[in-house]
Amino acid sequence: MTSGEEQRQVILALGKSFAQCTDFDLWGQPIEAIDGYKRLSKQLDDLANADSSLFSDEQKKVLRKIGICLDLRCKALQAPDTINGILLDDLKKIGNTLDSILNQRCRDFPVDVIAAQLQTRTLPNSQNRAQESDDLDEDKQGSRAKGSLLPRPLAYSGMKVLTVKIEKIGLKDATQFIEPYITVSVKDMMGADLTTSQDTPVASKKENKCIVFNEEVHIQKSLESLPNGFSIFFEFKHFKPKKNIISTKCWAFMEKDEIKEGPVALELYQKPADYKRKHIKLLTVKPLYLHLKVIFNT
Repeated sequence: MTSGEEQRQVILALGKSFAQCTDFDLWGQPIEAIDGYKRLSKQLDDLANADSSLFSDEQKKVLRKIGICLDLRCKALQAPDTINGILLDDLKKIGNTLDSILNQRCRDFPVDVIAAQLQTRTLPNSQNRAQESDDLDEDKQGSRAKGSLLPRPLAYSGMKVLTVKIEKIGLKDATQFIEPYITVSVKDMMGADLTTSQDTPVASKKENKCIVFNEEVHIQKSLESLPNGFSIFFEFKHFKPKKNIISTKCWAFMEKDEIKEGPVALELYQKPADYKRKHIKLLTVKPLYLHLKVIFNT
C-alpha cells in the first residue's frame, strides 16, 4: 500500500467520525457530540505528533488546528450560556478541510483559530479558573475511561487488516490498580511509530489476579504494508491519584512472526518500554501474561 492510499484510508475514517460528531451536535445531543469530538481531537493530536511520518509538516499544522477547534467546540457545548468561540457552522466549514489536506489545498484555514481561542476565555476570576481546572481534570478522566480506539480500516483486495482483541492481563496485585488501560502502538526496528497509537477504555472488571478488557484494537495498516522487523507494543498503564500522573506498570510486544490467528499469551516486561528491544527484563517469573486473540480481516 502506498503512503497516499494510507493517507486516504485514515482521512476516510476521520471524516466518518467527524460527520457523526457534527450530526450529534446538530440533533441537540451535546453529551454524545462532546464524547466524539474529544476522541477525534486525540486522534488528530497523535497524527500531528512529530514522530508520526504519515503526513507532512504543513498537513500536521492543519490537523492541529482542527483538533484545537474540536476542543473549543467542546467547551462551547459544556457552557453554552457563557462561552462563545467555535459554532457548529464553523465546524461544518472545517469538515471540508480534511479532503483538501490530501490535495495540498490547505493553506487557507476557514476559521480564525486565535480569535476563537480568545472568545473562549471567559472565566476571569480565580474561582472560575479553579473550576475550569477541575473541569479539565474531569475531562481527562472521562477521556481515559472511553479510550481512543480507532475504527477498523478498509481492507484492500488480498490484504489482511489485523484486529487484536485484548482479553485480559495477569498481575499479582490486579485489584489495586486505578483506571487501568493499555496503550497499543506499532513501531519499526528503530522504535519509530508506524501507525497512530491507541488507548483502550479503562478495564471493565478485575477478578482474582486478572484485569479484564475484552476490547478490540484495529491496527491501522495492513500486514502487507508494514515493514520487516515491526512489532506491536502493549503498555499497561494506570492512574496514581496521589501524584496525579499516569504510570506504566509493565509492557509486552508481539513480533511479526508471532502474529498468527487465534489466542496468544505474551510475557510481561519491566518498565520502561524498550521499543528497540535491546534491554528487556521479565516483570515476574510467575505465570502471568497478557492474553490476546488475533483476528485477520480481509
